[in-house]
Amino acid sequence: MTSQKLLHILNIISENLAEKDIPYSLIGALALGIYGLPRFTADIDLLTEGRYWNQISSMMEKLDYICFQKTDSFAQFDSELGVYGKIDFMLVNTDEGKDILKRSVIINDELWGNHPIIQPTDYIVLKLMAIANNPDRSLRDESDISEVLKLSKNNLIPKDFGLLDMDRIFSFAEKFGQIEKMKRLLNDVDIEPTKTEKNVL
Repeated sequence: MTSQKLLHILNIISENLAEKDIPYSLIGALALGIYGLPRFTADIDLLTEGRYWNQISSMMEKLDYICFQKTDSFAQFDSELGVYGKIDFMLVNTDEGKDILKRSVIINDELWGNHPIIQPTDYIVLKLMAIANNPDRSLRDESDISEVLKLSKNNLIPKDFGLLDMDRIFSFAEKFGQIEKMKRLLNDVDIEPTKTEKNVL
């Protein structure tokens, strides 16, 4: 799938979400690309609230998408014959999840246009949660965390986003049982933990 095709699909999905006042934020490879690490992807990953599921399901059906996997926190859609590419929705139901949505930043990207993008701090938080929920994906998710850490260390993340909030990251790392992993990832990127993080570690 070409970027132009993906862009067209993203705009259709986002316009439909906006019409229904459904909050969303880009996550996954598209967010990583806007942070400064472009990566080919044929999928669109979105964060939204679980309470809008019925509206989202109806909207996607009208756009000729079929839901082929659904849990309380995740839904995957694909079009017939995979023509349009997959659309994955991460569905948040907690106050913490809703806060991640609220913390998103609307970025006007030359390629992708105007969309809310998850904060890099929360990108790492979601990756830590993904590792805790599905250890089989750990290597891929750890690699993504490392890339965000490197971009931050080299001041390459656009200034529209906040600086990495390590206290927040380590708070969730502790919650998800990923303290040692986060410690190793920081060490691999050669980032010195702050005093607060050292106390946690």
